[in-house]
Amino acid sequence: MVGAYLSERFRARIFVPLALVIAAAASGGVLTMTRFGVDAGFALLLLAQFRSWDDLADRGRDAIAHPERVLTRASSIAPIVAFSGALAILNICLAVQRDASGIAVTALVTLIGLLGAWYPLRTLRTAAGDVLLLSKYPAMVVVVAGARVLNTPVQIVCAALVLLLAVCLYEVWHDPASPLSVGGPR
Repeated sequence: MVGAYLSERFRARIFVPLALVIAAAASGGVLTMTRFGVDAGFALLLLAQFRSWDDLADRGRDAIAHPERVLTRASSIAPIVAFSGALAILNICLAVQRDASGIAVTALVTLIGLLGAWYPLRTLRTAAGDVLLLSKYPAMVVVVAGARVLNTPVQIVCAALVLLLAVCLYEVWHDPASPLSVGGPR
């Protein structure tokens, strides 16, 4: 089931470029191929974790709007819950291991806490709620950057904010159901 889910909802053509953008934004302007590759891999794991969390949180809504999806047709979501939990544990361990300053793990645990609190409170989609959910992407920049944020804070924070603007614009264009959409249903 996890393989079918990833094939359907975690398409490489979308998430690999996004992981590369997150890694570049987290670089602080210092790119080596090794660091860039490791950072992109970490970003991809973070993206998988939070994509699966988003889909688990939206399962009820998706059962109506997207009944064909693997997660809405599944008789048990236990495999995806276990996968998401394993990714969360792995990502926390990687954040601790990669960044002795504690910035990465603090940002990650804060993001997990905020989204974990928000998902059950959300009843209707709002523009503010969608921006909150989309803010996970610039937060991932900080998680991947870790202590580099201390060395080049302006560059990394500006890159993270540009990423937030980009994902908000993508949401406006891509998701007609989003309160951020200006075009309505397409």
